[in-house]
Amino acid sequence: MNHELIILASLAALYIPVLVSPGPNFLVVTQSAINQTRRHAIYTALGIASGSTVLACLAATSMGLLLAHFSWFERAVKILGGAYLLYIGVKIWLQAKQPLAPQMAASGGPGAGQSYWYAYWYGMATNLSNPKALVFFATIFASLLTPSLSGSVRLAGVALICLCSTLWHVTLANWFSGAQMQQVYRAAKRTINRVTAVVLIAVGIKLLWMF
Repeated sequence: MNHELIILASLAALYIPVLVSPGPNFLVVTQSAINQTRRHAIYTALGIASGSTVLACLAATSMGLLLAHFSWFERAVKILGGAYLLYIGVKIWLQAKQPLAPQMAASGGPGAGQSYWYAYWYGMATNLSNPKALVFFATIFASLLTPSLSGSVRLAGVALICLCSTLWHVTLANWFSGAQMQQVYRAAKRTINRVTAVVLIAVGIKLLWMF
């Protein structure tokens, strides 16, 4: 029992820094909160949390088997994820000086006239294609919650991911929906975007270097 609790505690300790670090999910939720309604942002946050849950379920089953038997799978995830993070990081850096668009539709996201369910599916799609999330679940998560563990422990790990992701992203949605936070974000947009870009580029280089 103590061993299983240690595994879950280790999972939380490793997941939370990945969760709160800036990335595509952060940008989608915050910009949805700024450019749309609070409810749109919450639906986007729930979509992202659902994506995390789906990835956790896959990692607790099939991804673990793939990692155990096919070393090329981990290498492929690192290469694709690292390259994509570099691309996103450079793109965010170049766009740091640009003012926020009046609607997210101007940057490819859901516009103000889109439905709540569109915002939900957009959040889920963003997370399912997020290389940072893919790398975490395909490597760290799958290596901790191996198929040798009981089903109840792996289920608890998936539930832990779902809870943490939901709490964090819904908090972001509510936080950035406030007028004061929006003013702060708009004033510091250049700095925030450049810090985000540096983090993404650094993680991308690290993944490619590990390969």
